[in-house]
Amino acid sequence: MKEMTNKVNVFKNKSKFSKSIYQKCKNIFNNYGYILTSSYEHDAILNLVIGGDGTFLNAVHQSEFSDIPFIGINTGHLGFYQEVETNMIESFIRSFDQKDYRVENLSVLESHLAGKKINSINEVVIKSNRNQIVRLKVFIDGNFIEYYSGDGLIISTPHGSTAYNLSAGGSILHQSLNGFQLTPIAPIYSNMNKALRSPVVLPNDATIDISISKRDNFHTVFIFDGREYSAKDYKIRINVSDTKIKKLILNRNHYWNNIKNKLM
Repeated sequence: MKEMTNKVNVFKNKSKFSKSIYQKCKNIFNNYGYILTSSYEHDAILNLVIGGDGTFLNAVHQSEFSDIPFIGINTGHLGFYQEVETNMIESFIRSFDQKDYRVENLSVLESHLAGKKINSINEVVIKSNRNQIVRLKVFIDGNFIEYYSGDGLIISTPHGSTAYNLSAGGSILHQSLNGFQLTPIAPIYSNMNKALRSPVVLPNDATIDISISKRDNFHTVFIFDGREYSAKDYKIRINVSDTKIKKLILNRNHYWNNIKNKLM
C-alpha cells in the first residue's frame, strides 16, 4: 500500500450520475493509496475527468493546459475523448496503478488575436454571430490563398477533426498525424468568389493568417473550443503550439472503436 501522497485532480460535471461515479472512483482510488482532490494541485500525478467531451475540454482550459496527464470517464453522450466507460472503472484504476498504459500527446492550436495568445485543443471557428456571411482573406505561410466568402472557417486539430469539422464536411485526421486542417463552412463559389470548397490539410509547422473585412468585423466572432470571443481586431494568426496535452491510453484500439461505435 502506498503512502497517502499521490494526488489525483478531479474535474466533473454537475450531474447526479457523475457525482455517484466520482464517489465510486474516490473509494477505489483510496484503496490503492491515492487522494482525489477537486481543487487543482500542481503536484498531482493525474487529471481525472468525469463527464463528456465538454467536461474534458473545460478541464483542459480550467487547468490552463496542464502538463499533467488526463484521462476521462464517460458519463456524457458521445464521449470521444473519454477513454473509460463506467463499467471499466476498477480495471482502469488497476491499470493506472500498475502503469499499464501509454501516453499520447495531443496537439494544441495557438492563436494570436488582439495582443492575446489563446490556446485550443479542438478547433478555432471564425463566423458571424448573425445570419450573415463573412468575408475573409486567408494566407498560409505568408502566401495569399483566397478571398473567402461564406458562413465561416474551422481550423481543427486531428482530435478536433471528429467534432464540428466533421459536421462541416471536413476529413477525419488520425490523432497520430502531425498536422491540422482548414475547413470552409458553406463557402460561396461564383465568378466573384473563388473560394476553396474542400478542406485543406496542413503540416504542423504551417501558419494561417486570416484578415476580416472591415464591414464584417462588428459581427464576426472567434470561437475557441466553444468559447466565444469578439475583438475589434481584423487579424488572427493560428499555428500549432509547442504545448501538448498528455492523454492516457489504456486500449490501443480505443481510437478505431470510437470511430466505429460513436461516429458511424
